[in-house]
Amino acid sequence: MTFPDITPDLRAQMPELRGRLTANEQLAPFTWFRVGGPAQALFQPADEEDLSYFLSRLSPETPVLVVGLGSNLIVRDGGVPGVVVRLGGRAFADIVVEEGHRLRVGAAAPDRFVAKRAAELGVAGLEFLSGIPGCLGGALRMNAGAHGGEIKDVLIDARGVERSGEFIEIGNAGMGFSYRHSSAPRDVIFTQAVLQGRAGDRFAIQAEMERIAEAREKSQPIREKT
Repeated sequence: MTFPDITPDLRAQMPELRGRLTANEQLAPFTWFRVGGPAQALFQPADEEDLSYFLSRLSPETPVLVVGLGSNLIVRDGGVPGVVVRLGGRAFADIVVEEGHRLRVGAAAPDRFVAKRAAELGVAGLEFLSGIPGCLGGALRMNAGAHGGEIKDVLIDARGVERSGEFIEIGNAGMGFSYRHSSAPRDVIFTQAVLQGRAGDRFAIQAEMERIAEAREKSQPIREKT
């Protein structure tokens, strides 16, 4: 399956684009199942400003699909028309420590990396993330949770880019969290979030993460493509 190449027109409309834009890029390598056809156009932005620039100049009629680590995604063999946006690199996966046991985390950061970094810093309350596959952006969208914790319990606010290219910040109350669901606008692409932890003992935090890992090992086929 091959789509008509729309990337030359996109580049002509966006001469200052800095991210990677490719035509008919196979999506299978970006999913855990390693299956699926191509994206008509795959865009991997350089940073938030690049993503904003791209969306502000993209036709509203062009479909946009955002993918993360692909742990909860099956791509059809026929591929995906329009543009697939995939965040990656340090610009979207950085984890920055802030005052008051808070972490500012990029949406592309794997959940388990966030938990690991918090443990290294002696920040408790984020251990549950070590048991969740995927990245923070997906966790925000679905209020991911496990082992007694949910994103709604630790989120201060989330930042993203609207389809218009405008930046938006949404506080915890504005996310409309419910069980494994968020009512945040569907066209917002989350780029980062601030998570609230608390002071903790590194050894106790590590012990809890090991308990979670052991529980997952016993209850889920984590070594299989599932």
